[in-house]
Amino acid sequence: MAKKHISGADLSWLILEELSDPQSRASRISLAVVPDGKAGWRVVVANQSRRLLTAAHEQQLAGIQHRLRLVYELRL
Repeated sequence: MAKKHISGADLSWLILEELSDPQSRASRISLAVVPDGKAGWRVVVANQSRRLLTAAHEQQLAGIQHRLRLVYELRL
């Protein structure tokens, strides 16, 4: 199955939508999707936002990233 091409901004939006929970601090994080040589792309969380993430949030973010990598390819 061919991967769909998507911009980094749109991919960031999808990730934030999946993390969004009005009660959670993770909904206020700043993140970016950047090209990565071996995996195609990866999520980078701003240093100040990283302090808001719990271990559970980081696992959730890693799961979302893994699942979306199977479907989307970053358009450069």
